Amino acid sequence: MIHSLPLSGHGSTIRSAAFSLLGLLVVMSPLHTKALGIAWLGFFFWGIASTAGAQRTARNGNRASIIWLGACITALLLAGVCALIWHESSDILNPQIRLLVPALSAYLILRKGNLAPQARIYLMHAIALAGITAFIWTAYLSLSGQDVRSSLASNAIPWAVACSFYACLLLPAALAEQQSMLRRWLWLCAVACAVIAVVLSQSLGAFLIIPWCALLCIWFWHRHRVRSSGRLPIIAQLASAIALILASAWWAPGDLLKLHKTAQEISEVRTTQNYNTSTGARLYMWNLAWQGFQHSPWIGVGSAERIRRLQHAGEDEANPDLSKLAVVRGVGHVHNQYLNAALDGGLLGLASLLALLIGLAMATRRLAQTDQVAAWQMGGLLLMHASASMSNVNFLHNYYVMALSLAAVVPLLGAHAPDSPPS
Repeated sequence: MIHSLPLSGHGSTIRSAAFSLLGLLVVMSPLHTKALGIAWLGFFFWGIASTAGAQRTARNGNRASIIWLGACITALLLAGVCALIWHESSDILNPQIRLLVPALSAYLILRKGNLAPQARIYLMHAIALAGITAFIWTAYLSLSGQDVRSSLASNAIPWAVACSFYACLLLPAALAEQQSMLRRWLWLCAVACAVIAVVLSQSLGAFLIIPWCALLCIWFWHRHRVRSSGRLPIIAQLASAIALILASAWWAPGDLLKLHKTAQEISEVRTTQNYNTSTGARLYMWNLAWQGFQHSPWIGVGSAERIRRLQHAGEDEANPDLSKLAVVRGVGHVHNQYLNAALDGGLLGLASLLALLIGLAMATRRLAQTDQVAAWQMGGLLLMHASASMSNVNFLHNYYVMALSLAAVVPLLGAHAPDSPPS
């Protein structure tokens, strides 16, 4: 049973088996990109299959999916215009297309009504097991002495952000007290596993998931235990929690959050002008991208010119020491999604990227009117996607785009819409 209308017979068995296979692929997705890719493709086929006999029954509950679908279409159109201006290959539109397909599938599925409660729970269990799988794999790599970052299914940064999506989807459902205690504890355990996997991956761009989880815990605790207080206690508790986390990370052995390393690299850039570090290279490339955007703010310079400028970085400077720019000259993007889009396509390219953020924000606002859990889930995805894009160009990695595209439809599929009749 997938939708709220019970199914029976041979067709029901096939659909249940397909849904179970989709869940298994989600569980295995932290281990290999192909598992995530097949899950993405399977969700597309689910959307196509749902068009058979579809009726517009869940109009009000489907509005959030319409918002997200519209944002994906807008992003694709704007990116397409940029590609036409600079005669780019159609491959440059792959991220927008990969986001659009699940958004369209979710819209088609929700036209038939909301998912059955059993299907929602099964979906959350699959995500929970994926978080546990990510933890087991990173823990094994760490304990066996292998390089965790080079042994993951994708580049460490997009992989870690994808793991943070698990926590964003699971934690609101675990704290909402709408499920049994056993299920909630399972999901909380999976949240902890996903966060630990992020830390073990040593991907600083995904570490914002830690204060986000602290915010959620404080908010839900305040809401259920001290309803009479105002918002000031929440802010104070959140600030205290974040300060405690940062202090612990700073003084704890091992530099788990890489705070000491980042501070040292910034100091090295200031004193020696050596940009051959992770932080130093980013600072140089961000400045290069900003200068390029200022030179051509409307349509940018195109991806080919961006790559050329990086490969020849420093050559137009007086008495350049190119040895200090070896890292910069060896990469093809500026390690910031916003600046990379602005450099490639100017305000037009940046608008394509911002259309997705606006779509997530509007969908969050819409979901908040019917389902607070789904709204918190979508809000968490918005935060992690927006923040992680500041330190890396995650859209260059198919793993990340597919993970985001599937994660974004989970709150849409799981949202309650009591004012919409079931299919």
